[in-house]
Formats: sequence, structure tokens, C-alpha cells
Amino acid sequence: MLNRLNLLFVSFAFLLASACAGSKGGSRSSYDDDYGGGGGGPVVKANELKEAHDEAVNLTEENHKMAREIFELKNRLGLPTDE
Repeated sequence: MLNRLNLLFVSFAFLLASACAGSKGGSRSSYDDDYGGGGGGPVVKANELKEAHDEAVNLTEENHKMAREIFELKNRLGLPTDE
């Protein structure tokens, strides 16, 4: 029992030391570089953000209309409407 605990402790200490040795100390990562999480990314203008929001809303409304039309057409043709 004591040997298992020692083995567990040594394994945990090795794992912890390995993880710390490979880290960058909390600095910027490649994820930050790729996805702009580091705070130095591009600045988005308010009007660009509003345009993107409006476009997303319009596309969502169009999607709902098309889904409703498909549902109605399936009903007319007697096809099952479950997906």
C-alpha cells in the first residue's frame, strides 16, 4: 500500500514538473495568435459590427421563411415533415 502511494506521488510530481516545464508561464499562446485572443488583434468598427449583425438577422429570417415553405410543400405533397 505504501509503495503504491509512493509510486502515485512520484508519478504526479513528474507529471506536474513536465507540465510546468512545457508551459510558457501564462504568456500568449498560438491560440491567441490565431484567433486574436491576445488583445492585440484587429479593431472592429461599430458600423461593421452593426452591418454584420443586420446581415445575420436577415439571413436567419430568410432561413426561417424557406424552412416554412419547405414544410408547407411537403405537407401538400404528402411527404413526412419530420427531419
